[in-house]
Amino acid sequence: MSIRNRILLFAVLVTLLPSLGLGWIYFQQSEKTLLENVQQELKSTVSHVERELVLWLKERLYEMRVFSSSYLLSDALVDYYQPPSTEATPVAAEKSASVADMSSYLSLVRKQYQLYQQLLVFDNDGVLIAQDPVDDRAVALPDDWPKQINARQMIIGDFQAGQTGQDPVLLLGVPVSSGNDGVLGILGAEIRTRALVEMMQAVLAAGEKKHSGERLSLVDADGRVLLSTATSEELSPGSSLDLANLSHVSGQLSTYVRENGESMVGTLTKVAGYPWFVLMEKRRDALFADIERMRNFTLLTVLGLVSVIGLLAYWLARGIISPLRELTVAAGRVAEDDLDVRIPVRRKDELGLASRVFNDMVKQLKQSRERLEMLSTIDSLTGLPNRKAIMEEFAAVLARYRRHRRAFSVLLIDIDHFKTVNDQDGHLAGDEVLRHVATVLDDQVRKVDMVGRYGGEEFLALLDETDRETAMGVAERIRNAIAVSHVSYQGKLLKVTVSIGVAEISGPRETREQLIDRADKAMYTAKQQGRNRVMLAGVEAKGGNVVAYPSNN
Repeated sequence: MSIRNRILLFAVLVTLLPSLGLGWIYFQQSEKTLLENVQQELKSTVSHVERELVLWLKERLYEMRVFSSSYLLSDALVDYYQPPSTEATPVAAEKSASVADMSSYLSLVRKQYQLYQQLLVFDNDGVLIAQDPVDDRAVALPDDWPKQINARQMIIGDFQAGQTGQDPVLLLGVPVSSGNDGVLGILGAEIRTRALVEMMQAVLAAGEKKHSGERLSLVDADGRVLLSTATSEELSPGSSLDLANLSHVSGQLSTYVRENGESMVGTLTKVAGYPWFVLMEKRRDALFADIERMRNFTLLTVLGLVSVIGLLAYWLARGIISPLRELTVAAGRVAEDDLDVRIPVRRKDELGLASRVFNDMVKQLKQSRERLEMLSTIDSLTGLPNRKAIMEEFAAVLARYRRHRRAFSVLLIDIDHFKTVNDQDGHLAGDEVLRHVATVLDDQVRKVDMVGRYGGEEFLALLDETDRETAMGVAERIRNAIAVSHVSYQGKLLKVTVSIGVAEISGPRETREQLIDRADKAMYTAKQQGRNRVMLAGVEAKGGNVVAYPSNN
């Protein structure tokens, strides 16, 4: 072989061997990077769908709780359980009148909210007593509905097939209660789920890269498909998927083969608080089509030698600049007060270490901010919201009242003879009394209400959508619960009582301060009349005086 040929062979070998070797490494890393990006994309997608699904359900349950709180419904249920007014009146006739009232109310609600396919009322035994519209289907609550009501004050039913050509419907239920009557029945609703399918389709459409064969599905623990963006050819309605091949670790990417032989990648996440999973799938061949085309192109380019060297130089430079650019962009977002930023760590060198340190720093900064926000709104002694938090909630309740004109009330609660407790038994005993009263208050109000420490030995309770009569009942229940209890401190039982002022919002022009002032004056009237009692504040009379009414107890 001549020297020229040897030089040519050496040049070819020197060029080809590093190029082919680096090309192989590059494609291995590209495949790994692609899978990591797909995992992040799928994890982000299913998390987004899971959040939107939970938010949609919370909105529906909130609406139903608003519907169930109507006096039209609760009064009709009370009448339904009442015995006949006269012996000559048939029981069926009076119950029919109550059922007719319920049906009219359900029809009124359903006409305003087209999302609800059917509204239903069940009695305390789960027996259907009213529905709108009326049909021949046997609609029933799930078998474990009493357990669900006791556990979380709501009922989550199954997805049922909708009418011909329509998406499935979801059965939800909330208790209907009224003051001292307790739970009167269950308000149920069959809700159209088309909005959920459209939401999943929108999430797929918003993705940066589209691939054929990708789909989002909502499945139960047995793999039964409840909702899906797939076509009927891809996935028939009501079919089941084999979840055994999928990792149940949220966001973990799994590779598996379907029964039809298609290779897929997918990730599964649990819907928080509900018995469902969100599944995101993509066809593996479509996913790696870009890499395979690039590999063929690169092999052709490698034969050109110079182009390969230039391409490798480009990617080497990119491998250094990209993490630095990510750090720069992420630092800019943090400077703009975005603490949800996170840099993907793809390397184990100094740049990877810098990315991990940056992520840890942002995480700790976010945790510190959350702790500060919590400390700024929680009273450290009682664990209740502090004055700042309750006044912010007060403003929100007042704004809702001015929009919807649904009355609300406030309770101003003051511990009787609290200074005496501090003077005789010490401030530690006083702290124990405050904690005890806070615990009783928190137990006696609804979850939708808010009670907080207003200052010193005073507490303020916000009773949303509550008129004065109901508020007086709540206040009397609180007063009695505290009066019959004792505080144990160093072997000594301390008897505690409270005086409570009750005030209902008098009109849209009344301010927060005026309403609290009326409740405060009613509370002081209770103290002047002997303490351990509840007083109702009337509206302002001439001369600025407040009319106070004692409780009936």
